[in-house]
Amino acid sequence: MFGQLLEDGTTVDLQPLFYTMFLNTSIKFLLGVDPTKSLKDAPHTSEEFIHSFHDALSLTMFRLLLGRLWSLLPQKRYFRVCKTAHDYLDYSIDQALSASAEMQPKSYREGPPSLLTGLSTQTDDRLFIRSQILQGMMASQETTSALLGNSCFLLSRHPKYWEQIRIALKSYEVSDFSFDVLLNLTVVQNILMESLRLYPVFPIMGRSATQDTRLPVGGGPNQDEPIFIPKGTVANMSWYALHRDPVVYGKDVETFRPERWETIQPTHWEFMGFGGGNRECLGKQKVLVEAAYVLVRLAKKFEVLESRDKEDWVGEMKLTCKSKNGCKVALYGNSI
Repeated sequence: MFGQLLEDGTTVDLQPLFYTMFLNTSIKFLLGVDPTKSLKDAPHTSEEFIHSFHDALSLTMFRLLLGRLWSLLPQKRYFRVCKTAHDYLDYSIDQALSASAEMQPKSYREGPPSLLTGLSTQTDDRLFIRSQILQGMMASQETTSALLGNSCFLLSRHPKYWEQIRIALKSYEVSDFSFDVLLNLTVVQNILMESLRLYPVFPIMGRSATQDTRLPVGGGPNQDEPIFIPKGTVANMSWYALHRDPVVYGKDVETFRPERWETIQPTHWEFMGFGGGNRECLGKQKVLVEAAYVLVRLAKKFEVLESRDKEDWVGEMKLTCKSKNGCKVALYGNSI
C-alpha cells in the first residue's frame, strides 16, 4: 500500500486502500492463500469471492435493521452473493480437509500456515469451519480498516497530533516497531482510543433473550435490584452515546482530544470500543498493534497529512461503521 501513495500532495482516499490491504491480509491469515491469485478449479475467482463477501455484509446489515420486514423485500441477490462466498470457502475447506489427512502431526506443531489449516486438523465439520472463517474475516478486516480510516480522517483535521506522532518517532527505526513497542507508544495508542471513542467501529449492539432470564441489577426504584427479562426481549445499546458521557470523558465529549486518555480511566463498561464480558474482542491487541504500525509507517514517511474533504464525518453502517465519504487526504513526504 505504501508504494501507491504519492508524496506531492495528490488527493488520495485512504479508506479503500486500508480496506483492500486488511482484506488481503486476513485472507492470507485465514485461508493461507494469495488473494490476488485464483484457486485452481475453484467455483469462483478470488475477486468474485471478495465482491460477494463485501455485498453480503451490506445486505446483512439491512436484514438486521429491518427485522421481520426483511421478508417483504426481494432476496435473490442476497442469497446469490452468500452462496458465492460459501461455495468459495467450501472449496478451500474441502482442500484443507483432504490435505490434513496426509499431514504429519509434527509438521503442524511447527507452525500451521493458516486458521483453516489449524481448524481442519481438529474437526471435519465444514459448517463450523466456514462459520469461524467468516467471523474471522469480519473481525480482522472490517474493524482494523475502519479504525484506521476514522483515525486518519481525524488526524488530517488536527495536524498537531500528526506532528506529535512524528516527534515521538524520531528515535525509532522501522525495524524497532515490535509488538510491545507499538502497544506502548502512548501518543499513538491515545489517538486510536480517542478515535474509537468518537467513532466506535460498532456504534450499536443488540441482544435478544432466547429464554426467560433474570439480570442482577436494573429493577426496583433505584435500578439496583434484579430484573426479569422475558423470552423474546430485544435490548439495543448505543456505544456512540455511551462514549459521550460527560461524567466520564469531560464536557468536551465531541472534541477530538487524545490527551484526555492520560487522565481518564473509564471502567470496563464505560468504554466499549472492543465490547466486554465473555464476548470481548479476542483480537483487541492485534487490532491496536496493526493500526499503530500503519500509522507510524505513514508518519515516518510523510511530514504532512492534510484533509481534502470539506464534509463532516458521516457514518456508513454495514456490520461495522466507517466514514461514508471515505478518508480523502493529501500527503507530503519528508521521511524521518
